[in-house]
Amino acid sequence: MTEIENQIPFSGIDPKGRLKFGVLLEMFQEMADIDASKYNLSVRQTLEHNVTWFLRKYRIDLQKYPLKEDGTIRIKTYAEPYHNLYSLRSYKLWNGAGDFLGSAYTWWVLLDLKRERPIRLDKSELMTGFMERISEVLPEDVRVPELTDPQIEEKWKVRWQDLDVNDHTNHAVFFNWALDTVPDKVSEGLAPVHVESEFLHAIPRTRVRCLTQEMLCSEGRRFLHSLRHMEDDTEYAKLSSLWK
Repeated sequence: MTEIENQIPFSGIDPKGRLKFGVLLEMFQEMADIDASKYNLSVRQTLEHNVTWFLRKYRIDLQKYPLKEDGTIRIKTYAEPYHNLYSLRSYKLWNGAGDFLGSAYTWWVLLDLKRERPIRLDKSELMTGFMERISEVLPEDVRVPELTDPQIEEKWKVRWQDLDVNDHTNHAVFFNWALDTVPDKVSEGLAPVHVESEFLHAIPRTRVRCLTQEMLCSEGRRFLHSLRHMEDDTEYAKLSSLWK
């Protein structure tokens, strides 16, 4: 378990004084790397054993969206098994005044690079430090609905700086692409408080498009997003976002 006070960078604030969503995800990534490194389970360390982590699902659930005035964000993170296939990493966050802001959860699969197959956690000697159950109640699984009636389409090119140490598009970029497709009126007046994703395939350096569909919602505005290959329409990820 790791807990760190994170300074909100000036460059991480949007025109409305809110923390950029991608910057929050980068904070989570940095925290995860620090915590996993204590157990020799960071991506850099697992690659030495020809295994790596593949992010399968993500949920961010914010009760209060982080603002410039918060000054700092204190984040606590820890990992534990989830049905013995996933390693569940949880995050809890508070602002500088001590107000609880929300939670986030990531579901990771340990992947054997030689066999290109997932490894059950109890079958890997590397996982000793991550096998203790910590949470009294585990979060519900993420299941993003299928997009059926796309109303918005944006096209993107994967840049060199979008790639991570696995030579794939970093997952924070997935969210940036999806959230950037909502109408300007939404992103200017509301904030993404509940966002989920299912990652289906890694994205190499290629061209992608994001299809977005607005769903009926009694409170706020809700969207479904689908990231796909520009030409063969391979679906890389499904996302949903609730804005309030």
